[in-house]
Amino acid sequence: MKKFIVISLCMLIFIPFGASGQSQQEARDAKKVAVEEQVRMLVESGTFEISFDRANPVRGRSVILSPVYEMKFNNNCVSTYLPYFGRSYTAPANPAKLAIELNETVVETETVKDRKKGYTIIFSARTETNENITFYLRISASGMASLSINSSSRTAITYLGYLKM
Repeated sequence: MKKFIVISLCMLIFIPFGASGQSQQEARDAKKVAVEEQVRMLVESGTFEISFDRANPVRGRSVILSPVYEMKFNNNCVSTYLPYFGRSYTAPANPAKLAIELNETVVETETVKDRKKGYTIIFSARTETNENITFYLRISASGMASLSINSSSRTAITYLGYLKM
């Protein structure tokens, strides 16, 4: 009889916890689906912002960016100001122009949807200093972003950040 009472009490205590574990998993899955849908809508609309908080040059250590730097997309116009850490093969006439800067630059983007529900956006631009830069922007389904920059006169650099929602 005592065994029956102990087993009954254990079942009464642990059954509600199992049910709440399922609902927590369902809530996480629903939140993940909602974030994926929001990322899809923002990227496909062509108007979004990305905040970068870390720079990874080819050589040297990763640099935490403070304040956070942004890249703004408005259909085919891109605006950004990103600090550059790396080797430049040609010195700019104005040393204040070391950063990568685009001001409402019209670009032609190529957007590819990945099989893991992420996006890759590729575009090229010419800066004020006549430098050709190719941008490879990868946005995951969770909103994380990675921007790789290849330049005609500098070493490559990668910026890490997130899509603003």
